[in-house]
Amino acid sequence: MAKNQEVEYIAKKLDKMVHKKNTDGALDLLRELKNIKMSLETLQSTRVGMSVNAVRKHSSEEEVQTLAKVLIKSWKKLLDGAEGKPEEKEKKNEDSPVRSSSTSKGSDSTEKRSVAH
Repeated sequence: MAKNQEVEYIAKKLDKMVHKKNTDGALDLLRELKNIKMSLETLQSTRVGMSVNAVRKHSSEEEVQTLAKVLIKSWKKLLDGAEGKPEEKEKKNEDSPVRSSSTSKGSDSTEKRSVAH
C-alpha cells in the first residue's frame, strides 16, 4: 500500500507541475518512479502514466521527455505482458468474424439452398 501512496504522491506533484506550467524538478520525480517496481495494479489505480505523459508533453527539457518516454514504454510492456493472453484471443477473435462471416455466408447459402429446393 505504501508503494501506491508514494506513486500517487509523485503523480500529484507531476500534475501540479503541469498545471503551473513549471516542470522544474520533474526529472527527480521521474527518476524516483524509475526506481519503483511498478505493478499493473499500481499503474491502474494511480493513473501515474497519465501524469508522466502530461509532463512529457509540457516539458521543454529533453532529458525529462526522454525519461518519461522510457517509463511509459516500460509500463506499456508491463500492460501488454499482463494482457498478452487476452490480446491473442482478441487477435483470434479478429479472425473469427471472417470465419463467422464465412459461416454466416454458409448459413445464407444453406438458406438459399432451402429456398431453391
